[in-house]
Amino acid sequence: MESIIAKAPPVVEAYDVNTKEFHSYFNMVKTWLEGQTDTIDVIDHSARELGNKSIPFRTVLKFIQSEKVFLDLDKKVTVSLINPVYKETGRLQRREEHPHGENSLRNKIACLDYFASINSNFSGRIIVVDDECPVGSGKMAQDILLEYPNSHHQIHFLGEAIDRNDPDLPTGLTHKNGANRSVKGGAALFGMKKTLKTPAKGLHIIVDNDADLSVHPMQLGLIIQDIVQGKALAVAGSRRERDSVAIIGDGRNGRGALFIRIWQHFLPQLSKEIIDTNRAFKAYESSALEEILPLIRIYTFPFQIELLQACISNDIPLVKRAIAYIDSEAASTQNGAEITETYLNQIHQIIDIAKRYDTISREDPLMKYFLGITNEEWSKIESKPPGNLHDLV
Repeated sequence: MESIIAKAPPVVEAYDVNTKEFHSYFNMVKTWLEGQTDTIDVIDHSARELGNKSIPFRTVLKFIQSEKVFLDLDKKVTVSLINPVYKETGRLQRREEHPHGENSLRNKIACLDYFASINSNFSGRIIVVDDECPVGSGKMAQDILLEYPNSHHQIHFLGEAIDRNDPDLPTGLTHKNGANRSVKGGAALFGMKKTLKTPAKGLHIIVDNDADLSVHPMQLGLIIQDIVQGKALAVAGSRRERDSVAIIGDGRNGRGALFIRIWQHFLPQLSKEIIDTNRAFKAYESSALEEILPLIRIYTFPFQIELLQACISNDIPLVKRAIAYIDSEAASTQNGAEITETYLNQIHQIIDIAKRYDTISREDPLMKYFLGITNEEWSKIESKPPGNLHDLV
């Protein structure tokens, strides 16, 4: 095994799993596996002991496990991939066109087409939603989709939908300069509502997905398997399980650790089920999503947390599955000056979720504390997090 691991091309960012070298390595590992007697789970366990040098190999193992799910489909399944875009013109381009280019949309379509080619029971489509992008991400995506004239892919523009008061808009959603604006969430929820109204063949599964390739769509099989097998109606992909594969930028780890502790305090039932809530690689069976979608009132990043809490509160079977995550941090719109939603605002939204789903007492001291502090006070907390949250009150 160590010899096949040593042959892997380097993987340091999301783009690296879409090169010709990585595609060749994928085929090499598949051939190697044919001569092995151990299961992929056993092989992955052994590879995990070798640390970061096994990341490319273990990522391929996830792809192969996913591929098998599609090969084994014995009934019609449609997957709709919800893809909000905001300032994504770089990652939508090819690498030779942009220093951070991932050719993300074409690569996603190629994956869906590949799965359809290996099993005619599968159909896949992408629903792109422009989240009022000021630099033309939606227009670029629209031009790319024109390359696939016979497909069922869709493009929607959230700003235009707000202007015409589209009936599928989330309740009370405003333009970016309004009080109830979208930061990804409104676009994703709008796309979900649109795809629920679109005919689908067989079992319809809707997947919340980021615009980049940090969680590669070759892993779609991992998060639809439990739904296909009738074991769950919602599945959360997780970077934080023992058998997950993850390269996560230091900036994201530092920014998010305190926030995780806080939301877990306010949503204790959810915290027992899912740790990695904000990663956009979650699958929902269509009727389950249709049940919870009218409840969602958060249109910024914690909308993903609210979707999961809505599953818990409405007894919708929810499970998690380990995934491979290769960061795409360089082109992120959530770094430094690009941050569009402060963590304090998100904490207030978590508290709103806690109140509406009655997950914790409204007399909770930390609830009152976080509702009363300023951004300056939050910055001090963020720079020097407490050992125990209750030390704050």
